[in-house]
Amino acid sequence: MDRLPEQVRGFDFTDRAYAARRLASHEWQFSARATDLNPTIAVPRGRMVGGSSSINGTVFLRALRHDLEHWAALGNTTWGYAQCLPYYRQLESDCDFADDEVHGNRGPIAVCRATRDDWLPLSQAFFSACTSLEHEYCPDMNQPDARGVGPIPVNFQGGMRYSTAVGYLIPSRPRANLDVLAETVATGLHLNGHRASGVQVLRDGRSEEIAGDQIILSAGAIGSPHLLLLSGVGPADQLSALGIAPVHDLPGVGQHILDHPYVLTVWDTFAPQTTFPRHGLPWQIQVRATTSAPREADDGWLTLLMSTARDGDGGLGFTIPASLMYESSLGELHLVSDDPSVPPAIDFNFLDDPRDLSRLREIARLALDIGHHAAFDGLRVGLRRPAPEHLATDAAFDEWILRTVNTGHHISCTCRMGPSSDQLSVVDQVGKVHGMDNLRVIDASIMPDCPGVNLNATVMMMAEKLASQSF
Repeated sequence: MDRLPEQVRGFDFTDRAYAARRLASHEWQFSARATDLNPTIAVPRGRMVGGSSSINGTVFLRALRHDLEHWAALGNTTWGYAQCLPYYRQLESDCDFADDEVHGNRGPIAVCRATRDDWLPLSQAFFSACTSLEHEYCPDMNQPDARGVGPIPVNFQGGMRYSTAVGYLIPSRPRANLDVLAETVATGLHLNGHRASGVQVLRDGRSEEIAGDQIILSAGAIGSPHLLLLSGVGPADQLSALGIAPVHDLPGVGQHILDHPYVLTVWDTFAPQTTFPRHGLPWQIQVRATTSAPREADDGWLTLLMSTARDGDGGLGFTIPASLMYESSLGELHLVSDDPSVPPAIDFNFLDDPRDLSRLREIARLALDIGHHAAFDGLRVGLRRPAPEHLATDAAFDEWILRTVNTGHHISCTCRMGPSSDQLSVVDQVGKVHGMDNLRVIDASIMPDCPGVNLNATVMMMAEKLASQSF
C-alpha cells in the first residue's frame, strides 16, 4: 500500500454494495447488436473519472509480441514489440517479477497475480484439467510469447483498483495546468475548416467552447468516433443524410469494429464458492489455446469465474467463458441522430464470417471438456448451460452460440491507426487525424487490430508512448 497516493490512503475501496448502487449512474449504458439472433446486448462503458478503467474487470494482460508485430506490418512501423515494451515497463509496478528487461516496478499501476499457494479449489481443478489436456504451465502471462495456463495479472492490490484515475490523475491534481471539469459532457469539436481549435461541451445546462492549441480525444472506442462524426469528420454520405455538413470525408470513422466475442458455459457446484480473499476478484487463472484453423495463434482464451451469489437461475457455481480473441467479422458504429445526447448505433456483427463461428464453437467445446474433467469431481454437480438439446448437433450448438454470444467489452479499431493509403485508417502513428490539423485521438479506437488480450494495459501503454512524442 506504500505506493498509494497520499490523497487516497485510508479510503475504503472495498465497499462493493456502494459500488453496485453507483454503477448504473457511472456507466454510459450503451447497447448494440451482436447477431440477428441476439439483437440487443448491453455495452457498459465508464462514465466517471478514469473511464472504463474504473469499472472493468482489472485484468492487466499485455498484448503479445505477434499482436504488436502485426500492427507494425500493417504500416505502423513504430508500434512493433520492441518499440512498445519500454512503455509497458514504464507504467507498471509488478509485485511478482523483478525489474528486468520485461517488467518494471517503479510505475504508477500496481500489477499482481494469485500465487499457486493461494489458488482456490476451483482454480486448482481448472489448472489440473488444462495441464492434462496438454496446456503447459505459464507463471507469467505478460511474457511476450506467453501461452498455456497460468495466473491472471490484475491491476488490483491491497483492496484497491489501480485505474488511470488512481495511478495517473490523483498524483497530478496539484498541477496548475490541469483542470478537471465535473458534470461536463463533450458534444463536439470546434473546427475552423480542417483545423481543430476547441471542444464544445455542455456544462451546467449551458453550451460552452473550451479552446486549445492541441485537441486530443480520449473518449474511448465509442465516444471518440461519435464526437468526430457529430463534428462533420467521417463518411460524408452518412453525415449528409443526417443533415450534418461534412467537414472532412473520412470513411474509416466508426468502421472496422473488432472485439472478443464469447459465450458462457455455466456449472453448478455442491457448495457455495469463495473468491480470492486477497482482492476478492472471482478469477485467478486462465488458459490460452489455439484452434485448428486460427486466424492467429492463441485465438482462444478461457478462464474460470467463481460465483458467490445466486444468479438469475437461482444456482451457485462457476462459469467458464470461451472467448474468440481474433475475429474476422467486422462491425460498425454510425450516427442515428445529430443530437449528441442520442448514442450511436453499434453493430458488432459477431460471427458473420463462418470461420469465426466454427472457431468459437471449438473454443466452447474446450470449455466443456475442461468443466467435465475429472479434476472437478467432488466440486461440480453438473452443467447448467448449455442445455443437452443445445449440444445434440453442431447446428443446435451453433444456434445456441448465436443466441448467447456477447461482447468481451474490448471494442476497438473504430478510428484505426494506419498510413493514409489505408482507406479505413483515421489517424497516423502519433494519433493525428488524417487531413486535420491540431487534432489527435489516443484511446482503444486507434488500435489497428484488436490484440488477443484485454485492452486495459495496452491502452495505458499507448498513452504513455504517445505522451512521450513531440506534437
